[in-house]
Amino acid sequence: MTESLCDTLCCLPTDSTPLLETLPSYKDMGFFQGDSLLHPEVEIKQMGFSGIPRSYQLWRDDWVTLFVLICFLLLVVVLKKARFNITAQTKDFFFPSKSANKEEKAENNNSLQTSLFMMFILSIMGGLGMFVYTQNHLDLFLGQISPYMLIALYIAIWVIYFLTKVILSCFVNWIFFDKTKRMLWQKAVFFLTTAESLLFIPVIIVTVYFNLPANISLWIIVAIGLLIKILLLYKTFLIFFSKFYGTLHLIVYFCTLEIMPLLVVFKILIRVTDELIVKF
Repeated sequence: MTESLCDTLCCLPTDSTPLLETLPSYKDMGFFQGDSLLHPEVEIKQMGFSGIPRSYQLWRDDWVTLFVLICFLLLVVVLKKARFNITAQTKDFFFPSKSANKEEKAENNNSLQTSLFMMFILSIMGGLGMFVYTQNHLDLFLGQISPYMLIALYIAIWVIYFLTKVILSCFVNWIFFDKTKRMLWQKAVFFLTTAESLLFIPVIIVTVYFNLPANISLWIIVAIGLLIKILLLYKTFLIFFSKFYGTLHLIVYFCTLEIMPLLVVFKILIRVTDELIVKF
């Protein structure tokens, strides 16, 4: 019994016993071992090509959606508080009354606040609409340009446009026209700004979140813009240039304060897009 244990546990291996180093490695053993087509020494590389990244879309951005939702809720709150004032402005725009209103000053202050807020909403919608149109028109993935930076630039340009137009209009009207005509014109502008915002917002939201073609939304926006400009032209004629000989002055006034600033802002938007995206 002692010899048996010594033979199995203590004795050194003989020449007929294989050493551990001579045993084959298990990693080299397999079903295809010995096959001429098996070449384990060849490095395996990934085949194919890298996929094309999906373009940035506003409706997939949670932050943009949250921002639009907050603006929409604020718009609902403002319209709820100013609904009676807007109704009175609508009646006064199409059927102006000659009777004096004792609360006219307070109404004008509320109209100014509502109009400024509507201009800010218009700037936001204009920035989003310009971004969608740029992306569809140029078929861009934006590369290394942050979409937030581009949208912020578009919105800032529209804000500067509206503020500049308001300041220039008030300055020109203060020089050439009396206080009564200026008040009537301001009420008309406040009403048209509110109406323009309420008409533009659904178009932009449907374009962004319901995949309305950019060309169709562009034509709708152009039609709304033309309607608003025609109404403003008509109201400007009634308030400032009601005589036939004032037609030339009306054309100069309207082109200087309404048409030219709009063309300039479109030129600036195209220039910014060209510098930041096309030439980047």
